[in-house]
Amino acid sequence: MSGALITVKITPEDGGDPFIVPATARDVLVWERSNRDNSFARLMANQKMTDIYRIAHIAAKRLGLYSDDLATFEKTGDPENIDEPGAESDPMSPGP
Repeated sequence: MSGALITVKITPEDGGDPFIVPATARDVLVWERSNRDNSFARLMANQKMTDIYRIAHIAAKRLGLYSDDLATFEKTGDPENIDEPGAESDPMSPGP
């Protein structure tokens, strides 16, 4: 997932197929603009699950992976794998 700052794997609770949501800089930009206190630097220092879900929702909608609202997205399922924001993936580690 080249270019992803945050990668989230969502496994739907309804038994649906898991899907990977790679959030890029443009998704983080939309999230930052949604609240003047949002910043990528703050996210890196203090990850809040609400922010991760919001960014994943923005990315999923942009990519056409999800079309419903944020509240429904939050109820869809739990993120299984959350990459550290800004961290490089280890090519030797098993993928999601």
